[in-house]
Amino acid sequence: MKHINKMVGAGVLALALTVTGCSAGGGGGNKATVDSSKGASDSAALPTTAWEVAGYDAVAKGGTLTLAVDQLPDNWNALQADGANAAGTSVIDPTSGGPVRITADGSWEINPDYATEVKVVSDDPQVVEIKLNPKAVWEDGTPMSYKDFEATVKANNGSNDAYQNAADNVYKDIESVTREDTDQNFKITFKNKNADWVSILGNKGSVLPASVASTPEAFNTGYATKPVPSNGPYVVSNIDTTAQVVTLTPNPKWWGQAPKLDKIIMKVVNRDALAQAYANKEIDALIVGTSKDNYDTAKKREDGAMQQSGGVTWSHITLNAAKGPLADVKVRQAVAHAIDRDTITASRLSPIGAPVTNQNSYIYMPGQKGYEDNGTEAIGYDVAKAESLLKDAGYAKGSDGTVAKDGAALTLTYTLPANNPVSEQIFKQIQANLKAVGITLKNNSVPSDKYFSDYVTPKNFELTGFSWVGTPYPVSSTESIFYPVASEQNFTGITEEKLGDLWAKANAELDPEKRIALANEIDKTIFSYVPVIPLTPVPVTYGVKKGLVNYGAAQFQDFDWTTVGFKS
Repeated sequence: MKHINKMVGAGVLALALTVTGCSAGGGGGNKATVDSSKGASDSAALPTTAWEVAGYDAVAKGGTLTLAVDQLPDNWNALQADGANAAGTSVIDPTSGGPVRITADGSWEINPDYATEVKVVSDDPQVVEIKLNPKAVWEDGTPMSYKDFEATVKANNGSNDAYQNAADNVYKDIESVTREDTDQNFKITFKNKNADWVSILGNKGSVLPASVASTPEAFNTGYATKPVPSNGPYVVSNIDTTAQVVTLTPNPKWWGQAPKLDKIIMKVVNRDALAQAYANKEIDALIVGTSKDNYDTAKKREDGAMQQSGGVTWSHITLNAAKGPLADVKVRQAVAHAIDRDTITASRLSPIGAPVTNQNSYIYMPGQKGYEDNGTEAIGYDVAKAESLLKDAGYAKGSDGTVAKDGAALTLTYTLPANNPVSEQIFKQIQANLKAVGITLKNNSVPSDKYFSDYVTPKNFELTGFSWVGTPYPVSSTESIFYPVASEQNFTGITEEKLGDLWAKANAELDPEKRIALANEIDKTIFSYVPVIPLTPVPVTYGVKKGLVNYGAAQFQDFDWTTVGFKS
């Protein structure tokens, strides 16, 4: 589940079936009534932003906000392949920003702290003009300039294989970044049109200092253990790797309105201890995910409140289709049809009071404009179909109920992070489903802090389950998950070559309706070869300490960290 409310054109990984770090947003938190008969459009009943909103003057000056994360960043550069996970990007979020920010409805606006102008000045070729706020500086006092954007583009556009970038979406379509009359005024010229150009101009480390992006060495390993220089309202003032705690304090070079909090503490808390830590008032907010135990525990906190919004996260099963039995598309299709997604989704969403529906698109979320159910027909629960596909693939069922081919039983292994009750429950449900069609599924439980770095990223698994955290730019941001095969975020080991042309057309299509049609053609193509089995759209569910404002559950909206704090 990687990804994001990350405003870079890529997905962000998060551990199984929970949102570990999102840009969230606020509004009023009416909770939808659970109804298992609801369809995709009914999921829109959840608000897009559910935190308590308070004006700047209504927020007390001072105080400490203590939050939990799954892990410290594997790399503090969020654009580097190891750094693109939700836990890491949530740690650096208060320290970074860019020319645009996302609003409650998923649209964008200029962030005046960083820019005075962001606009398309030409459609053909596509040219974007940006005028930075002259006051905007990096942590060492160096002014933000076109040089930062130029270096960031070159590091991520795929032109230099030495850069271990998470994704080249959008960047690869840029021809040049050129200075105008000052270092703060520049133009981005595209060689290929890209409708999601704004996605590279936001928060969570999407814009790097030139000093970080100018060389592969600095980009790849220079910030593996230390933070990238801040250009946000907070700086990382201490990293305690023994206690697994990061401390953030106000940035003395910050030029905008002063942040309210004296300190933000980000500490690693094991999933199985997370809800109790919130109940014990050791942390001020809890991202519940889809754990009923966490939800029930969070509700018991007497000085807490529950929030729930729509989400951009969807859980799934990723299949390593480059080798072994899963290299056969018929086996992948059989596995998909054998899994009872209805039961898995209901077990995840009903207990937390959320509308129940499967995730049936790789690109759009239920309730989002453009969403079509392309999954039910392609991979819907159908035991007879699964058995027929296995037979077509050359497998025969023996007297013991298991299927075999050439004398070898069909046995698969599912890798999951240890001490994650949700992952374990999902595994057991999938294991039972596959057993019913004669497939044996074994458990490979691995340390949660090594799950992505040692297993997912190097494709050291057969099946695994996590979530993708999407962006407000769903078309371009999903490309790197499926295409090309060599993409740092394509963990499936395969692709469908025609996706390249389809994505090129979709990314260049500026007509919204035509773009949606192309996106759904992409979606159907992916379902045809099943590299990933989507399971559940995950709402954003928070428990928060009463009095905490401008922080909590939201589908799209970015946090304004200068206003996050406690009511005065």
